[in-house]
Amino acid sequence: MRGLRMIDHVGDGVRLEGRPQLINLGRINFGDRFLLSSQPVQSHIVAMPGSLIDIGDDVFISYGAAITAQREVRIGRDTKIGPFVVILDGDFHRPGDRNAAGEVAPVRIGAGVMVGTRVTILRGATLGDGARILSGSMVAGEVPCGATVGGVPARPVNDGNVGDGIDMRDLVQRVLGLAERPRDTSGPCDIAQWDSLGTLRLLLAIEDTYAITVAAEEIQSARTVAALSEIVSRAQARRV
Repeated sequence: MRGLRMIDHVGDGVRLEGRPQLINLGRINFGDRFLLSSQPVQSHIVAMPGSLIDIGDDVFISYGAAITAQREVRIGRDTKIGPFVVILDGDFHRPGDRNAAGEVAPVRIGAGVMVGTRVTILRGATLGDGARILSGSMVAGEVPCGATVGGVPARPVNDGNVGDGIDMRDLVQRVLGLAERPRDTSGPCDIAQWDSLGTLRLLLAIEDTYAITVAAEEIQSARTVAALSEIVSRAQARRV
């Protein structure tokens, strides 16, 4: 792919959906099977001079992402990042003085992290392995391994009731952009948008909405909307 020529290291099976903007004035590494979406909204990855962006194996970054490194941004393997996520390791300028350089601190995102839609991750943030960031949150500082956080600023949440009352048919309709609610018996054979990328989007949305952890293989094996609901029910039962 022409857009990958400026990337320092490109692992096996890297995919770009659409035409992301990739600006590499430092160093950028893409791990194996990395998937970056720019459909329907373009994503941007920018490494400033002397900086590093290092993305691990099996990472998925959805559309509308904006990742900028002045020093260092690391994203661990198996991490899934939702639409319109912003990751910045610097402030660009000091508050109250646009002519003064802002503070810069590395951003480190661990393995198996789930980041919801429209999340902003600020300089110096460290997200431990398996952390979950709920949609619309702003993250600064440290998020412990396995923690679920949400809000502005993001704080630990009691996720016992997250997702209660949200119908799977409504979720599938919204995530896949369907004109009508699907039937419980509808699946990939009936819904063109339920392709490999759609499956990843469903995985992100299900884990973010219901605050659960689901193996990608489970979602990939689901052949109906009802099967997705059963996966959620089993995961919630394990959590109790």
